[in-house]
Amino acid sequence: MNILTPILTGALLATSGVPAVASADPAARSFVGGSFSTCFWNFGAVGDDPEYNIAYPDAGATYWAAYYRRPPGSVLELEGTYPYARYMSLISYDRLGQPVDGIADYQMVPMPGSGNPFRPGAARNTREGQRAFAVAISPDANPGFTIRDPRNNEPQRNILYTKPDPTKGQVPHARETVDEGETLGLELLVYRVYVPDTGLNLTGNVGLPRPKLTLADGSVLTGQAACDAVDAQSRDYQARTGNPAVTRLPDPSALLIDDERYSALRYPERLQDGAQVTVYPPPGQPGAPLYQAARTVVNPAAFPASFEPTQDQNRRSTEWRAQYNRRYLLQLWTGDEAAGAENSPQRVGGGFFPNIHNNYVRTALHRSFGKVAVIRGTLPTAPATRDHQPVMGTGEVRYVSMCMNESVKTTRVMGCVFDEEIPTDAQRRYTVVTSRTADRPANARSECGVAWIEWSVAGDGFKDPDFGWFQIRNMLPDVGFKHAVQDTRIPGDEIAAMGAYLPHVEYTSTKAFEDLGCVQGP
Repeated sequence: MNILTPILTGALLATSGVPAVASADPAARSFVGGSFSTCFWNFGAVGDDPEYNIAYPDAGATYWAAYYRRPPGSVLELEGTYPYARYMSLISYDRLGQPVDGIADYQMVPMPGSGNPFRPGAARNTREGQRAFAVAISPDANPGFTIRDPRNNEPQRNILYTKPDPTKGQVPHARETVDEGETLGLELLVYRVYVPDTGLNLTGNVGLPRPKLTLADGSVLTGQAACDAVDAQSRDYQARTGNPAVTRLPDPSALLIDDERYSALRYPERLQDGAQVTVYPPPGQPGAPLYQAARTVVNPAAFPASFEPTQDQNRRSTEWRAQYNRRYLLQLWTGDEAAGAENSPQRVGGGFFPNIHNNYVRTALHRSFGKVAVIRGTLPTAPATRDHQPVMGTGEVRYVSMCMNESVKTTRVMGCVFDEEIPTDAQRRYTVVTSRTADRPANARSECGVAWIEWSVAGDGFKDPDFGWFQIRNMLPDVGFKHAVQDTRIPGDEIAAMGAYLPHVEYTSTKAFEDLGCVQGP
């Protein structure tokens, strides 16, 4: 059984009002009260490592979630310290993990006597007492701040909005009954930290933001008292359900794909003639169905991956798809002509707890084309931070990473490299190799000008051990940079929008790559 099964099953039960069963699985336990979590940030740490690998996390990122209810008339603030890291943010979500609002680090106005170390040219290594911030958490709807491809020029603000807006396709949170029969809606926040400076812990050595709750009568609560008042640890929820094992968790059904649906996605040629299987949305969720239909495919062994070698600079050997929404993502398997396919997808509200400050482009790989995949392209500039650089620099993007993932069946990441780990030549051209550990070429190492990412031996995490999903992540592009993933606007424009920043893929053998010797760029 997949280690995620007991966690997600419990989440579905909890959000449906059915008591969840306590799991003996260590991963399930660590997701609640894991590394560096607090009574408020009760869920996490989430990432490829340490404990909870789901929703394609970046190997350089860690995040924590808070799911709580607000006493009537109260005011909630989060007081924190800017981490010693590449990036930090606060993002609110609806019941299905769609974004409601988000603030990136550089937008947050520091407290008096402090500075914001994430702004270009700012001092990065100031003492903790000189890097304080506070953000008010509003129970109102987002008044219009963008959640679609924000760049590095969003307005400064210290208010984050949490109320889902059904007119934008957002799904309200469940309501819980408290004393005297009153019902209160939930609010859901995620706090992220990317790439702490070398030698520092997952929080960037500053811990997590702390809640400060001012009640309607003017009394102020902090620490455990604030957590109890908002029931961030589900204690009152447990008491009212009569089940001390239940955990309040967001509904993961927007992410889950069961064996039957994934099998239909992956093996359409095995469906009975004329059969159609609904693969999206999940059962019980709104939206027109997207179908996988019985049909033949060009290469069943490698589907949905394809490979057509080319020297044409206006083409690529594999199909790259920018991230829009979950329906469009699944169309890699169903085809864009499938019943229910979306030909003009929007990048608002898609995915499962997406980071609004990132966007992604992906291509499917398959070991049947070669046991070693070689990815070559041009790397955007980004500010260096991991070696405790004293000043925050600038770049074409804030952060770039490249990752190998399993499929939509598991949403698991295998490994990543980020910009400071990717060797480049003078023109910022790079070579990234992905393979299983047993097939890793001896020269696939940074000393030879090559970055290497491990290819999961589980393949798609289902029945195809040779599948791999390669993903490039761009964060917060500069307004003057016009070739980020965020510059893609419609499906199919990836090459035109990104140019040399959209890489070529080749397949080879371990020996053939080793025969190249040490390289620097392509």
